[in-house]
Amino acid sequence: MKSFDAFGRPVQEFQVKTTFGGYLSLCSLALVAILFITELGYFLQKETKDKMIIDQGQDQKYLNMTVDVTFPQAACSVVGLNLIDPKRANVMHVGTEIYKTRLSRQGKPMGIKVRDSLANVATNTYELIESGLATAGVRTTHATTHLRCASCFQSHTDEDDCCFTCDDVRREFRTRGLDDHPKDYVFSQCEAEEAYRKVQPEVGEGCRIEARLHIRKVPATLHIGVSRHFKEKLWRVANWTDSVLSMDFDHEINSLSFGPEFPGLVHVLNGRKKNFHSGEHSEHYQYDVHVIPTRFLEEGYAEVSSHQYSVTEYTKVVNTRDNYQDAVVTGFWMNYDFTPFEVQVTKSRKSMWHFLTECCAILGGIFAFTGMLDNFAYALNKSLNTGRRSGSRGNIEMTQSLRE
Repeated sequence: MKSFDAFGRPVQEFQVKTTFGGYLSLCSLALVAILFITELGYFLQKETKDKMIIDQGQDQKYLNMTVDVTFPQAACSVVGLNLIDPKRANVMHVGTEIYKTRLSRQGKPMGIKVRDSLANVATNTYELIESGLATAGVRTTHATTHLRCASCFQSHTDEDDCCFTCDDVRREFRTRGLDDHPKDYVFSQCEAEEAYRKVQPEVGEGCRIEARLHIRKVPATLHIGVSRHFKEKLWRVANWTDSVLSMDFDHEINSLSFGPEFPGLVHVLNGRKKNFHSGEHSEHYQYDVHVIPTRFLEEGYAEVSSHQYSVTEYTKVVNTRDNYQDAVVTGFWMNYDFTPFEVQVTKSRKSMWHFLTECCAILGGIFAFTGMLDNFAYALNKSLNTGRRSGSRGNIEMTQSLRE
């Protein structure tokens, strides 16, 4: 069996130890320790892999969309939010939680939040001029694809049922055993009596809109603009018609998401600001959002089904008083659609065998390399010493010959 030994050891008496070899050994051990710690840290970190496949979640027809936008110069009493399809018809059966917070000129909150519902928003100059008129409202018991109404909120299973007055919505809440006087907000049907009576309208008010929408997984458009049936008494301006035509839609997107959070998710539009308002003109801000279904898988945790998105932006200044102006609607427009593929993000630990292989490679590589350096240094030192000895002997022999 000794003949198969590949690790023969030299006799101790034939080993030559040098000072350089000692320093080189200490440096080798230190380098091995540093590389081992680095490799250990890399091994302990989870590895993230992205894979693109055909969307497997076609059975998931709904998702939650969250949007938070601040309009520093657009009053809450005038601004409305609507969800429409590509044919400009209202999207029906949308679960909503929409809250408006009035802002002062300094950007500070004013009064209590107002819970609002989806509303018809002006889509052309004629509708802008007609908005706010007392005769503009049309009563109905249920919203349609062309007409919105004040919602009964969670007091009705169908979000499209209508509750026109403050008494109507409170009665429906009491009927179902719900709190009809919530502490954190007031219903939009009650805003004139409870919100604006306590804190009077001011010049230059702004508005923050926070909306959580339970939407179908189909292309649609989120439109924030001038509500067709706003209450002009709650808006303090000299001439509301001129103010509507030159409405300032400069804004900041505080957050936008399409589903739950997961590590590594990037919200592209969070913190995006737009400031292009000029004089008597208004603006058309458009965002084309492409939503990408995403599944996040991590060892030891439940699977997260969410969505990422990419975006293309477009801005245009609109002169609503020009009859020859192209038919571009003012306001905040967000068109979104869904890709037919999904991204799977997998986060897992590396293989133990891979870690052991890397450690062996570090150990063997360092000692092999330092061994070559040691051999080279020893051979160089030996050759220099041999040359010196030969030179000394030559000088001694020459001196002896001269003496003779």
